Amino acid sequence: MPTRGFRAPSRLLQGLSAVWVLAVVAAGSACASTDDGVQDSAVPAGETAAATTAEAPAEPPPTEAPTTSAGPPPSEGTVEIGDASYEFAVSCEERGAGEVIVVGEGQDPVSGGEVRLYVQAFLGDPYIGLYLEDGTLFEPSLEGSLDLYVQDDVIRASAIRFVRDLDLETGTATEVGFGELEIHCYEYSRETNA
Repeated sequence: MPTRGFRAPSRLLQGLSAVWVLAVVAAGSACASTDDGVQDSAVPAGETAAATTAEAPAEPPPTEAPTTSAGPPPSEGTVEIGDASYEFAVSCEERGAGEVIVVGEGQDPVSGGEVRLYVQAFLGDPYIGLYLEDGTLFEPSLEGSLDLYVQDDVIRASAIRFVRDLDLETGTATEVGFGELEIHCYEYSRETNA
């Protein structure tokens, strides 16, 4: 049974042969000497010409693996209300079924006092509370909906209508302003059954 062998097209072989011949001629002329026996060089007097052959690059020395892992960055959060931006160092507690509780501490950009943050990222009962050092509580108005989105360890909410002095029976409150929230949970603690 005849077999079919691979044959390169003759034009391809002719082209490769021509390239090979040109490479050999160029290499030979670079090594040829001049009439006076000194190789023509563009290297100024007193300097040594670099080697023309390609050498394998030296491998860098092996590095030691770090003995301790830095671990994930600290979890953090930001709440903006009107023109004020509150930044928090937070702790995230996983409650299962995609529900997360976040507790954080930060500084009031206006008064410089301590501000505490509490976020309940639950599907059925979401909540955000900012407790200022003077006892003021900023929380979402009862007149609007609060939608917290949890995705890839980030909790987000926007268009939150924040109020203070909220009366849970009547729903009346003092308007603070619209705001948004973004929390990055880089590590979680688990719910404790104590």
